[in-house]
Amino acid sequence: MKPFKTYKPAGTKEPYGTYVHALEVPAGARTIYISGQIPVAPDGTVPKTMTEQARICWGNIESILQEAGLTTAHLVQVSMYLTDRSLYQEADSVSAEFLKNHRTAAACYEVSSLIEDDWLIEVDAIAAVVDE
Repeated sequence: MKPFKTYKPAGTKEPYGTYVHALEVPAGARTIYISGQIPVAPDGTVPKTMTEQARICWGNIESILQEAGLTTAHLVQVSMYLTDRSLYQEADSVSAEFLKNHRTAAACYEVSSLIEDDWLIEVDAIAAVVDE
């Protein structure tokens, strides 16, 4: 896999979390759009903590990528939707577990609620790969 070009313009502050300011995907890249992944376990249960919920969302993303023959290193954009911004560090820590040293373009939004009252997080993503 060819690495994606990232940008950090002079005079900009270092990113606040596990992301880069911008990332360039070359023309002709294969792109996978991952719908918002919700914190519901395969048995239908929803854990109570942000960490557990985020791990389910990220585990789903990882599974989708694997089915497409990709890894989290192919992610180019991630958006997290949190119902409580005070839980951002917990959510970002789980992101770091799955992303390891890879960084994407990213956004994080505090939302008033998600579809179910007990959901604390939803994560969507975009992956890309350039055939070498």
